[in-house]
Amino acid sequence: MATFGIIGLAGWGDYTYRVEAPVPGLSLHLEFQPSWEVMQYGEVCDQVNLRDPATGCYNIVLHQGEQHLDGPVWLQGDVRLVNAELSGRLFLDAEPGWNPLMASLYGMQVLALLVLAFLLAQLWLMLRAATRGHEFTGHMVRRLRVIGWTIVGWEFIEPFLWLFFSPKANDYSYTVIGPWPHLSLGSMEPGGPSWTVIAFGLLLVLLAELFRHGADLAEEQKLTV
Repeated sequence: MATFGIIGLAGWGDYTYRVEAPVPGLSLHLEFQPSWEVMQYGEVCDQVNLRDPATGCYNIVLHQGEQHLDGPVWLQGDVRLVNAELSGRLFLDAEPGWNPLMASLYGMQVLALLVLAFLLAQLWLMLRAATRGHEFTGHMVRRLRVIGWTIVGWEFIEPFLWLFFSPKANDYSYTVIGPWPHLSLGSMEPGGPSWTVIAFGLLLVLLAELFRHGADLAEEQKLTV
C-alpha cells in the first residue's frame, strides 16, 4: 500500500490499484482505492405502485407470507417500513500527482496498518513465550501492558489526526442534486474515540497487572528453598 501511495502521489500512476498475486494454492487479491464513508437515507413510500414507482422514496414492502396486490399496488403487511438508512463507501480518484486529501487517506491507512502490525508482533512474541513455558515473566507483563495502552492511545490519537486529514480539513464540501433519497458524506467531522475499544484496552492493562502478580509469585517460588 505504501508503494501504491508513492506511485500515485508522485504522478507515476492513478490512485486505484488491484493486484492479483499467484501464490501456490492460494489466489491472493490485493485491492485499495481511497474512500470515504457515505450514507443514504430517506422515507419508505406509503404505496408501492408497480406501474408508476415513486422516485422520491424507497419502494420497499415488508410482508409475511404471500404478497398481495390491489391492482398495480403492493399491499403493506401488518408491519410497515417507515424510514431506511443505507451506508457504505464512496470511492475516490484523482489526477495523478500530489493531492493533499488523497495523501491524507493513504497516510492514515498506512499508519493504521503499522499500528496493527505492531500489535500483531507483540501478540506473536507473547504466544512464542507462552509456548516456551514463560507465561508469567516480566517480558510477558510488559508486552501485554504495551498492547493495552497502544489500543487506548490510538483511539484518542486517530480522531485528533482526522482534524487535519479529513475532507473538510482540506476545504472540501459536497452538494447533492436529484429527486432520489438523500446521499450524504458520512462524518466529515472527526468522530470521537470508541469507548468499547478503550474499555478493551484497559481490560488488557488490568490483565497485565494480574500477570504481574503471577510473575511475582513465580519468581518467589524460584527463590523458595
